[in-house]
Amino acid sequence: MKKLLIISILMLSLSALFAITTGKSVFYADSYMLRAQGVEAGYWNPANLIPSKYIDLWLPGVNTGVTIDNNSFDLDTYNYLVGLDYLQESDKQLILSKLDKSLHANVSGNTSIIGFTLDNMSFSSSAHYMAKLALAERYLELALFGNTDSLYVFDKSTTDARGLGYVDLTFAMGNLVLPFKWEHFPKIRAGFSVSALVGVADAYADKFNGFLSSSYDGITMHQDVTVRSGIGGYGHKAMLGLATNPTENLELGLTLDNIWGNITWSAVTEERNIHFVADSLYAASIDDNFYEETYETIEIESYKTELPPELRLAALWRMNHGSLSVDYLQGFKNSVTTSKIGRFAFGAQYFPLPFLPITFGVGLGNSSYPWRVSYGIGLNSKTGEIGFSVQSFETLIPNYKTKGVSFGSYIRLWI
Repeated sequence: MKKLLIISILMLSLSALFAITTGKSVFYADSYMLRAQGVEAGYWNPANLIPSKYIDLWLPGVNTGVTIDNNSFDLDTYNYLVGLDYLQESDKQLILSKLDKSLHANVSGNTSIIGFTLDNMSFSSSAHYMAKLALAERYLELALFGNTDSLYVFDKSTTDARGLGYVDLTFAMGNLVLPFKWEHFPKIRAGFSVSALVGVADAYADKFNGFLSSSYDGITMHQDVTVRSGIGGYGHKAMLGLATNPTENLELGLTLDNIWGNITWSAVTEERNIHFVADSLYAASIDDNFYEETYETIEIESYKTELPPELRLAALWRMNHGSLSVDYLQGFKNSVTTSKIGRFAFGAQYFPLPFLPITFGVGLGNSSYPWRVSYGIGLNSKTGEIGFSVQSFETLIPNYKTKGVSFGSYIRLWI
């Protein structure tokens, strides 16, 4: 029973957000807005879609980034706990000490489908998938210690779940010089992208309310959960981007993403209602019918998933053998893809050899986003480039203390 409980907690951590936009961004811990060129610029800053004599080709599946993380448990804690024959009081306290009101876990990923550039335009498609889970600390406290308090209340503020998957079809155009001619002011490049979104699947907890109370009349437990889901949908979003070079080495940029962003779910839409009740329960009175449970599935009207706007600011400094960058990201609302809490990311690239880029990135954390460190290596040639990276959460390098990992890969061809 002890091992089942611990494994369940860890699996919750690893099965449950922040979306990865393209695989190569993992190399720099998300400090990538002004580094993106070619097809990727259409997702990061279309102002940098600068004409080239080559066509940048994006191959299916090889440009991928995947992240899995949680805010509480590392592998070292898991190995320690499952090695015990039973949980002592100190072990239970250890589990609860790892939590901060709730257990948060996230999975997100992006995989290229196809993409290519023509002059200052790009056409591309990629798959996006993400999920998040929050489980209240009070649930785990109840499972570990039993009902030591007279009242436990559960709601969506500490327990929630969401999953989303969609495919984008994106057209972008850039290198549009704004017609401002201010003296001593550098020219400003502009760009835009528009995306048709094909919804694959969506599910979220619309309502979550419950309580457990104990008194002289026994134990009473009520739990009501409403889950909405959709399969098959359509939507759209747009991005505007600006970039400028105040000096030869310095580049500054700004983007506003998810303009008019939403997905309408219309093919199959359902609502599942779960109701559980156990009233005035005593240990002596427990039998096969000590609780009442109802499960109802109904068809519902189409609904929308909003993709709130997101602002990104960035700076990039280029040097002879490398570069340094900083990005700041700020969402306008909390959602499955965005957060109202701003965050910074820093990236660096160094070429010990002309064909061998080594990358490093640091993403600063906040209350909903753990800090992370990225390492990557690549290989460049006249006809393309290839690379692989790994990212560790709340540790400098991936090890048994990490609370999550990311992997990124890319292959680009120029024809």
